Amino acid sequence: MCSLLRKHLHWNLLKLVCPRHTIIYTQRLLSVVTPDIIVPRKMKGRFASEEQKRIITELVIKSSSSIIDWDALKSSVLSINRGYINEKNINGCILEACSQQKRLDLVKSFMKYVKQCSHGKPNIALELLYIRSCYKSRSELTDNDQYEIQTNCQSLFKNNLHLLNSVLLEGIVMGICCTPLWRDSLKFIKESKVEDNISLNTFVSVILRAFEEEEIDLGWTTVQNMFNLHRIIPLEIVAAWFNVCEKNVNCSHRRVLEFLRDNEYIIRENLAELIRSKLNQSGIKTTTTMIYHNNGKCKNCNQVLEHAEVTNSDFKILQERFLSDVMIGKNIFNNSSPQELSDFKDFIEITAPYDVVVDGLNLAYAYRGKIGDHSLTKFVMKSFIEKKLKVLLIGRKHLVKMLGKEFDFIKKNAHIFFTNDLSKDDPFVLYAAMYSGIDTKILTRDLMRGHKYLLGDAIIKSIFQKWLQKHRLGLRIRPGNEVIIKEPITYLQATQESANGIWHMPYQEFKEPGSWSKPDSSPDKWMCIQM
Repeated sequence: MCSLLRKHLHWNLLKLVCPRHTIIYTQRLLSVVTPDIIVPRKMKGRFASEEQKRIITELVIKSSSSIIDWDALKSSVLSINRGYINEKNINGCILEACSQQKRLDLVKSFMKYVKQCSHGKPNIALELLYIRSCYKSRSELTDNDQYEIQTNCQSLFKNNLHLLNSVLLEGIVMGICCTPLWRDSLKFIKESKVEDNISLNTFVSVILRAFEEEEIDLGWTTVQNMFNLHRIIPLEIVAAWFNVCEKNVNCSHRRVLEFLRDNEYIIRENLAELIRSKLNQSGIKTTTTMIYHNNGKCKNCNQVLEHAEVTNSDFKILQERFLSDVMIGKNIFNNSSPQELSDFKDFIEITAPYDVVVDGLNLAYAYRGKIGDHSLTKFVMKSFIEKKLKVLLIGRKHLVKMLGKEFDFIKKNAHIFFTNDLSKDDPFVLYAAMYSGIDTKILTRDLMRGHKYLLGDAIIKSIFQKWLQKHRLGLRIRPGNEVIIKEPITYLQATQESANGIWHMPYQEFKEPGSWSKPDSSPDKWMCIQM
């Protein structure tokens, strides 16, 4: 009994003097492994995994030679039980660590070791990781390295064409783009039959190599294909183009601005700052400015921005295209049903036209917590009803519970259509507004980018963008729960060039993760560029 009591007191004393995290930290520091001595450790879970990673990373960083006893390293790592690195994934973990540190010498050394161990046949996953590692250090590749990668990529494509997916294609394209046969990447993409599912990295690899070789038209055609699929233009693509402009006087910085204009794409602040920096280096003046909402005039240069005009003939074309490509196309049925769509169309034919169509669920969630305990949906609907406007509220069925008792008031004074809880209500909002005519407005914070890109044709997309901007109402909530319904902004919120050659480029400012952004999703900032 005394013995047990002494042990209990001794253990409690240790916990007081050395907290648990201190003991573990000390253990990690002392558990040094050399290739000759393997010391068993009593670790588990996250700490064991961190120790395994530390051993690999330290060796990769500190090694001054590519001659390493890879067997000893693997034995040291695997001697730590209960870590996530095991016999099945250790090769990948070591290769990844070499790649992250851009140690091409170690990447090649380890892959040579793996081939010796596997009789020259590493698995596909490891081969792809090896190719990606070489791509990261492609400027250091020798002619022999390039030939080896080229042969591997051709073999991978030929032998795995029947099971080729976007991941495998990405690795093959990244590899072939390291070699003189980089144009074969276009053939691989075309023959892969996964053109609707090509990864962003696949496009980027081809674009960067095309710009390096000054294959300008090919590069920008691929940029457009990438944008059509992923709706983004990565920072490194723009940086690569500016590098081309520095070397080739026939290439212009304007190409980036023209791309943003033609695609009506609003970029993020980090890309805007890159553009500003490169333009300033070329002697082009750029100024952060603001655009007055009431007249569309730039505060810096006093130029008036282009108005978002949509003619009756333009609107008719948009109506027909939206109905065929978005509403009746296969996309709508991914989240709805033919019966629901049929019921909705019957409902619209009987009750339309409307003055305003309200995206109820979007409204409820976008401003949640911004107006105390009051119902913003009720306030907005009441405001429209008091102006004797004919209003349609569209939402999902569970919005009824969110509205509670206020649902009765809205039901008595407006038209309501609720979709199933799994349906996307955006297409219904757009359909109701377009069916009602060119003067109908919508209240939503959604920019409807997905539906815009389903329209396909660039001219139709532009009409849609202008129509949406000219008819989309916004909200402003002031202190004291004062809610103001904002009329649509009349000027075009997209990159544009004035008659005198001055450019105006909108962009969104950087937001910390989790921070609240403006519900109307309009550009935060503008840049005035005097070319």
